[in-house]
Amino acid sequence: MSIKKEFETVNILIESSTTTGRTDAFIISWVKLEKQVRKIFSYLIYQFPCFSSSDVSNIVKVFSSKRYLYFYSFIQGFNEIYSTSFENIIGEEYQFYKRQHNRMNNYRNKILHGQLTAQYLTSNQLRKEVQIIYNWCDLVATKFQNEIGFDGFLRNSFRKAKDLENILANYKINLKNLDILDAFIEQNMRLSQ
Repeated sequence: MSIKKEFETVNILIESSTTTGRTDAFIISWVKLEKQVRKIFSYLIYQFPCFSSSDVSNIVKVFSSKRYLYFYSFIQGFNEIYSTSFENIIGEEYQFYKRQHNRMNNYRNKILHGQLTAQYLTSNQLRKEVQIIYNWCDLVATKFQNEIGFDGFLRNSFRKAKDLENILANYKINLKNLDILDAFIEQNMRLSQ
């Protein structure tokens, strides 16, 4: 699976003898967690018949112009497009992982900005947090590979699905161009956790 390749750098850091190896592994893991969800959303958007390879750079510009797009924004966007919610695809474990994400996000913000967390996280604790992130990413990869044919880690999220008609049959809306995509994001993905 592509997740094992995706986490190779994390594993090197986890097993390293460097002073900050576990902290670095945690931050890189967190980036991968957020990137996976963004790539799933990107993949979903690209399936709309109006988009082709000539639109990729403009789709990226639309995404990158929205400074408020974060992890839960992409989940919300997915939920607005696809007939089965992100939570329902993941199943009963979704709420457990949501609590874990919210808990870890508090010190993720501190670590990322070079601030003290006041949690005095040990290397062993950070190793456990990385494992929680990995388990989530693995679960998402498996569930979404089965649901939409994309695990969120393959390099190119801007590709048409092999089973395009079946995927499109599960869409609740139809985007017809970049302007409508831009408006959709503005109206549906500007939210707080």
